[in-house]
Amino acid sequence: MKRIPLFRAKFVILAAAACGFSAGVARADLMPSFADVPAGWTVDRYAPASFSNVGTFQGRDNVLGIGISSADSLPNRPAAYQSTFYNTQGEGHAISGGIGSVLQGDLYIPVSWADGANGSVRTDMWGVMTDASNNITDYPIIGFTNYGGSARYRVWNGVTGGWTDLSTPVVYDGWTDFAIAFDGANMDFFINGSEVFSYAEDPTTTGFSEVILQAYNFGDPSLTGANPVDYTAHWSNSVPEPGSITMLGAGLVGLLLAGKRAAASRARS
Repeated sequence: MKRIPLFRAKFVILAAAACGFSAGVARADLMPSFADVPAGWTVDRYAPASFSNVGTFQGRDNVLGIGISSADSLPNRPAAYQSTFYNTQGEGHAISGGIGSVLQGDLYIPVSWADGANGSVRTDMWGVMTDASNNITDYPIIGFTNYGGSARYRVWNGVTGGWTDLSTPVVYDGWTDFAIAFDGANMDFFINGSEVFSYAEDPTTTGFSEVILQAYNFGDPSLTGANPVDYTAHWSNSVPEPGSITMLGAGLVGLLLAGKRAAASRARS
């Protein structure tokens, strides 16, 4: 397979981001339709109190609700599951996408989540990356939390193996669009169409094999400063912005074509 030059791949992904990741060579969004939940989804780590299509929520249809309950907190789980590993609760769905693929979903963040005094919350979108032999190579993650500091967006850095807090201001009482894009050499993260983080991907990675949507149960006595409450994280399939976003995408494609014409002109001179 011919490798897409890095500068071109990232440019195309940016153009696709501006058009709701539906333009150019980038594939359509890999996120399964939440209209079909729970079909195709299986428990990852530990089952949340609920993982279901809640119907209409905040102007969106077929919204996924991930419910976290004290009934599934660490002291209340079976002995085999009484470790912090099982505080992360959600479900995964098989997907398939190589270079140019994008994983995208929207999270509704109520203003009450701005203050951890109202309850500790965390929810994330995970990709599972694999190589040609289907061995897992990486877990790119993007999401939101208000635990252990100010409320913030953050990503999992697959190079350092730790969380990176983002300076992007959190949008409250509205939908935040998260996206993870694989350009063949890098893992690129976007919030509301703007790239916010990137790292060099494992060179053996061939693409996405699974998406996992998680929320976190803070009912764990070992978590310093946690304020456990029952809550629901609401996720929606992404809705492309009309009008200006499409125009911006067209403009980016125009810039790409102009660059190609300039390169061809230099080659002839």
